[in-house]
Amino acid sequence: MNPHSITAITKSTSASIAENACAACREQKRGCDKMLPSCGRCTRQNRSCNYLWHTASEVSPSEGLTFLLRRELDNPKAPSLNIDLLYVNMLHQAQEEHSSTFTRALDEYFSHIQPWLPVVMERPFMESLEKLGHQPRAETALLALSILLVVQGGLPDRATNPSHRNYILCKELYAVLQLKCAPSLQLVQSGLLIALYETGQESPGAASLTIASCARLGYLMKLNIDDGNGYGDYLFWEAAEERRRVWTGIYLLDRVIYQVVTEFKAPHVSEDLAGHFRLPVDDACLRTDKGEATQAPSHQSMSVPVDVPLCYYAREIQAARLLGEVQLLQRHVDVNSLPEKFQSLDHRLMQFAERLFEQTPQGWATLCGANAITLTAALILHRIRIDCAVKFQTFGTSDDAEASLLALTSFINMVRDICNKFNMLSAPEKIPSAPLPAVMCTGEAVLAGIRMKELLGEQFQLDYEPFRLTLLYARKSWKLADQYLQRVG
Repeated sequence: MNPHSITAITKSTSASIAENACAACREQKRGCDKMLPSCGRCTRQNRSCNYLWHTASEVSPSEGLTFLLRRELDNPKAPSLNIDLLYVNMLHQAQEEHSSTFTRALDEYFSHIQPWLPVVMERPFMESLEKLGHQPRAETALLALSILLVVQGGLPDRATNPSHRNYILCKELYAVLQLKCAPSLQLVQSGLLIALYETGQESPGAASLTIASCARLGYLMKLNIDDGNGYGDYLFWEAAEERRRVWTGIYLLDRVIYQVVTEFKAPHVSEDLAGHFRLPVDDACLRTDKGEATQAPSHQSMSVPVDVPLCYYAREIQAARLLGEVQLLQRHVDVNSLPEKFQSLDHRLMQFAERLFEQTPQGWATLCGANAITLTAALILHRIRIDCAVKFQTFGTSDDAEASLLALTSFINMVRDICNKFNMLSAPEKIPSAPLPAVMCTGEAVLAGIRMKELLGEQFQLDYEPFRLTLLYARKSWKLADQYLQRVG
């Protein structure tokens, strides 16, 4: 796109007419009435209408969007833009600009992101995507753009990286939909993926604001309320399951973002989940054949005992709950109540970790999702008690602090051993995209090791090379790894 193409579609603001023909009419050498946002021929044939067909990349699609929206703001009497068609056109434009088929992006997303953050249920999304040609829907187009954003997020060089331009576009589209449309599940899902991208690209301040907007939309839609009703019809159950997944995704990502934001003192954006809130089920329970009659599977709630088997995403939510409690303890340390609170939380955390590690395979998988969040919670918990001992000048004389030193050393070595196992894998054996919680856990182990070195000096020795190699691999997907690599040196 170039300045001329933007001028062409915004020049006649009062008549809402573009100066140049759309791409389809131009290619077929047919007459075009140049109506915005879709010409008559494209509207009649239920196809996408794209006036931004110029290939120069001096101006981004988001700037074209800004001009289109400014036209409507500057002239309230002008016909309103068809937001649905506009967003679908933006999706097509982004696909062409990125030189990437969306099918490939979807495959990568559902293979590498979905396993540990399954907030977009594949079948309903694919059905809504297939309808875009004859039923344009802005929320679906934005969610598709957000998926593309997350998949391409690991590309280097922000100045020329097409994913960075897509990020600006997604942020603006997300903001516009919040202003012009009622809250929807796909809008919240888009916000979640934008927050995920921001966290992974080392923009946690922006991520904290985005996840807060997701929580606000979620509260408006009452996603946090699970009434416990049963569902005889599978489709009703499936819709309720997706709502629960989106809210638990907000809950989980909020705790992760909170951990990676330096000196972040604000409260969590989402409240703790109620004991009766039903946990997600395994993807294997989801229907793949639309014509297949499937009964709604039974759920376990947040209050289910830790020894009851659950799907891995449900374990992630339970782990995030423990991490959230550790974070609250870190914010509100009361020296008089710390021992009691610490012992209670430490006992539940160790009980959960023991059962979790029994249920999950060895190798890199032990640093994904629930395992990574659980190890992070353990690292932070024992650092709290050590830092309290330093603050109140009992370090070196406190048995509690000594116990935490031993525990912290053990957890650091556990993460190191997992990194060693992963680094020894051959290239085909390694997962293409490291889960974001794994990056956080590896980084927190590095920070804990640095803290131990500060306190113990030469008494504490740690080989940082396994952490460094793992973070170097992870930075292909998440720039957040650089934040920890800088500390390793």
